[in-house]
Amino acid sequence: MSCKSKLLFLLRIYTLRNNITNIRQKLTMNTEQQEYISLINRSAPDDILIKKTGWEEINLQGHAHKKFQIIYTLSGTLHVETEGANYFVPEKHIAWIPENASHKLSSNSRQVSLIIFYVTLNVTPDDSKSRFSIYSTNAIIAENMKFIASKGKLITQKEQPDLYNFTLSFFNLLPQMSPGADVLLKTLVIPNDSRLHPILDYIVEHIHEELNMEQIASQYNLSVRNLSRLFHTSGLHFSSYVNHLRITRAIELLTDGEYTVQEIAYRVGFNTPNNFNRVFKQITGKSPKAYITGI
Repeated sequence: MSCKSKLLFLLRIYTLRNNITNIRQKLTMNTEQQEYISLINRSAPDDILIKKTGWEEINLQGHAHKKFQIIYTLSGTLHVETEGANYFVPEKHIAWIPENASHKLSSNSRQVSLIIFYVTLNVTPDDSKSRFSIYSTNAIIAENMKFIASKGKLITQKEQPDLYNFTLSFFNLLPQMSPGADVLLKTLVIPNDSRLHPILDYIVEHIHEELNMEQIASQYNLSVRNLSRLFHTSGLHFSSYVNHLRITRAIELLTDGEYTVQEIAYRVGFNTPNNFNRVFKQITGKSPKAYITGI
């Protein structure tokens, strides 16, 4: 065997070992996740559990907790799938997941940093706290969440009564304290019609380009009328769907902080920054700069 052949052989062995190691690491991570979910569900009702992640990718398949899960995104963007829809939680926002609500979590192969609280709250079915929500934060909310998280991984009523009562009161009041609590961005409604899935995938992959019904209908050998009917019967409107997807991507880029507002406008498929600002404010209620700074 020549030196070149030996090197290629060794490279293949090295690559194979790396792949096996990566698979084992993923399996171990999944096991750890399952064990932690089990720990949450076995914990006493009065226990408040706290978990802080590093700068890492998140990919948790469908599951539920016996406690409320309150997720604060320190950095990055988290995607939550629940109640048949996908939502995204931008940096410095809170995902409010009710007890026993089935959900999936993902960072879409991007890294995020989170503070996660698991707490039992007494709410009635008609209480807004019993529904999934996304809340924006201000300096007071952010500082209180960081303060509570600094106290360790577990808060109990017996061992830390004052801290426990403060934490419980804070989370009960949080929805009322949150500025713009009515702003909840839906990034993707999951359609029942599987014929629409490849079309939506195409839109996601080409969101930075000019998109129109005629072009996409031609791409998939459909008439504009049939494509429009597919969207309509799935509860979607083409232009609204595209705009929401573009604004979703825009907020991810804004939180990354690598591009100006003008650069982002073009990167997500808008033909002018003015048009981008108009649609952004129409969907979120704020200008891009005001939204990302929490003004």
